[in-house]
Amino acid sequence: MTCAVQAAEEAARELVPLCCERGVTLSTAESCTAGLVSSTIADIPGASNVLRGGAVTYVDEIKHAVLGVSLHTLEHFTAVSAPCASEMAKGARRVFGSTLAVSTTGYAGPGGGTEEDPVGTVYFGLASDRGVHTECCRFEGTREDVRQAACLHALKMLLNAVEEG
Repeated sequence: MTCAVQAAEEAARELVPLCCERGVTLSTAESCTAGLVSSTIADIPGASNVLRGGAVTYVDEIKHAVLGVSLHTLEHFTAVSAPCASEMAKGARRVFGSTLAVSTTGYAGPGGGTEEDPVGTVYFGLASDRGVHTECCRFEGTREDVRQAACLHALKMLLNAVEEG
């Protein structure tokens, strides 16, 4: 088990009971992580009390049809962008009726990427009743390393949001 996988499990073990205690529900909208975030949460006993659902929206058409990401955003900013991550998180929160929603979209590699956003770039969105916050990270390593690091980062974003109330 890699350090990122172990750290993600530890974050989820902290997240689930804290959400239960505070009455917070969660949802995910995942592209490059393809369900790793929601699966890691679901591995924890009690997850059914907090995890409302998750959408793996790997292609643009599904980001638009399921989450409501605008065609303008997809055409002008691309799916790997802060505006897309923001709309994905807002869409997941709306679709699943959760307190918090996190999104991931990026280039896990080995192909893809641009000069501005090389392989390893992942954008995150976190939607709550206070609005949407986005972050961009660049991770190193193999495709699996990037996906696991992105999963861990998304879980930490959720955990920080719950802790901050």
